[in-house]
Amino acid sequence: MAELAYACDSKSHFLTELWVQLPPRAHKKSYIMEIIEPEFENQETQHLILSAQDLRSGKLAELLPEFYELKSSTENSKDGWHQQEPVFDHTLNVMEALEKIFTDNKNLESAFGEKIGNYTRKELLEIATAFHDIGKREAMIKEGEFTKCPGHEQISVKKTKIILKRFDLSEKETQLVLEIIANHSVFHHLSVADNKNLSADLERLKSKLGELYPDLVVLSYADTKNSKLSLADPEKFKKYIDFYQGETEKL
Repeated sequence: MAELAYACDSKSHFLTELWVQLPPRAHKKSYIMEIIEPEFENQETQHLILSAQDLRSGKLAELLPEFYELKSSTENSKDGWHQQEPVFDHTLNVMEALEKIFTDNKNLESAFGEKIGNYTRKELLEIATAFHDIGKREAMIKEGEFTKCPGHEQISVKKTKIILKRFDLSEKETQLVLEIIANHSVFHHLSVADNKNLSADLERLKSKLGELYPDLVVLSYADTKNSKLSLADPEKFKKYIDFYQGETEKL
């Protein structure tokens, strides 16, 4: 067993440690970087409702310039998860998959219908989904024909925290979005396909994630549905999809 640690301050609820079966390569270094916030003069905080359709149309380009920068960042991961795919396109596809999951699972509307403040839990999950990979542009490293994005979760949290200052999210709502983003890769490190200890690992994971578990299951389900793993390793892809579908139906 190996430890996956996420940095946090004393006021946050980010996971400080999470024990799952991790390969050695899963360990990541801390990335410290300066992110400059665009200036929005005389702008009042706005309500933020995001859809793939609105983002794809370009109507939010002036309000969310960081998101449109993802068009120039193309991934080609060695594991086949991404194959010559702009982060911009991948993110929009994940957002569309998320909406389809909610459409197909009516029980989720109730599970995610709770209003935290100005937003429902579903709306906050949609925001987190839109920004979950926004740090990949800065994190991306090329190794020959392949790319990888070590530490992109932490960078995505830092960038999203700046972006959300433009909108009317409460501190609690902002914190939930950032927690989802910080931990969105956790299921990728949980061996679902060939893990004889899956039940025990899953119970341990649920205990550590607490109230974040439903958000991360559904986001990981959407992320996997629109990965290129379906082409690179169809058998493994099916095992992950079956797992996420089963866990989603329990929510």
